[in-house]
Amino acid sequence: MNQNLTFAWVITLTILTACSSDKDATTTFQTLNITAAEIKPMDEIIEAIEFIPFIIPDENPLKLSYNQAFILEDEHLYFSTGDYQDASIHVFDKSGKYLKTFIKQGNGPEEYPFLNGLDWYDGKIAIWDQRGSAKLYDKETFEFMGTKTMEGLEIPFIPDFKKIDQDRWLIVSDLGYENDANNQYHPFYLFNEANKEKEALYPKAWEVTSNLVEGQIGALSDNSFALNFGASDTIYHFQDSIRPLVALNLADNNLPVSIRSDADEFFETVITNQKFSFNVGALTTAGDMIRILIFGIKKNEAIDEDDLSSFPIYNLYIHYPSMKYHLANAFGSSINGKGYSKDGYYYEVLYPEAVEAAVKSKIFGKYNDKLEAAIGQLNDEEDPILLKYKIKP
Repeated sequence: MNQNLTFAWVITLTILTACSSDKDATTTFQTLNITAAEIKPMDEIIEAIEFIPFIIPDENPLKLSYNQAFILEDEHLYFSTGDYQDASIHVFDKSGKYLKTFIKQGNGPEEYPFLNGLDWYDGKIAIWDQRGSAKLYDKETFEFMGTKTMEGLEIPFIPDFKKIDQDRWLIVSDLGYENDANNQYHPFYLFNEANKEKEALYPKAWEVTSNLVEGQIGALSDNSFALNFGASDTIYHFQDSIRPLVALNLADNNLPVSIRSDADEFFETVITNQKFSFNVGALTTAGDMIRILIFGIKKNEAIDEDDLSSFPIYNLYIHYPSMKYHLANAFGSSINGKGYSKDGYYYEVLYPEAVEAAVKSKIFGKYNDKLEAAIGQLNDEEDPILLKYKIKP
């Protein structure tokens, strides 16, 4: 599940500037040597792509903030920006035609005060609060169906989590919970609901991690999981136990360990001057494709600290278990580390600025005609477009 993962580090910047092919076999741990020379055009690595215009009637305009969207796909598309003032869930058909809106935002026992995560739980829509609890609703009527609570977890802030079997969950924690003497902490825990026991998994994170993406977990098709956290040089894998999956050599310019514990130096030296490359910590899986975000492989001399789209951020797509990979420019909501996936497809929301940038830069190459056709179907040029795409293995 992808929960409320907009970059904490963008907020900080604002403050500063104002294996083998057999999946039953063990994948051999290796290092990927990532360089700017490997950046590819998107149309070379895309296997399939759709642009779905959100067709919103003029007589019923939706108040859509530019918050990073939460998306679910089933018989219909469920879309919410998670706005604190209007955390509505808008329902569209598969072609993007608007159907109806659900909202039960409030402080009552059958209401949610805000929307920090949107997912399925036992066939119901689950609205998560990032503290281990969710309000559950019928996907057709939005009738309240109860509350799901991970009793005994007692971790104050949970950026992401995945249910791995009947009783066990993988949990992401954050800086401030069980820090050690060096101010490092465990980003991942294994929690057993049956006996209310939790186990800290062995990687440790730094102060800088909490200002990037605290951690994300993605399910793979063999019922195992890929794990990632900000400033880590390693992507991890969990199947009964945790182990390193792949190491990242980012153009021989990885972030030094000494900077990972100093947030001030990190933002002033690394972001502004693009001095080092680093793993942002975001991770979304689509089937057996692992997508992570990398900063700084290739510098952008025109970087604007107030414009995230100008940052040198790249999507690294790694196929599991072959570890073959593609590197391409990040775009749309993927720049923020968010995204939804299903059946091997990634889903990303393109707001007007991202649409305009994509048309101007022709980032989708030979598929740009499809994008322009979707633009032509919009009732209002301010309405978003949903991108659905699959990456070649």
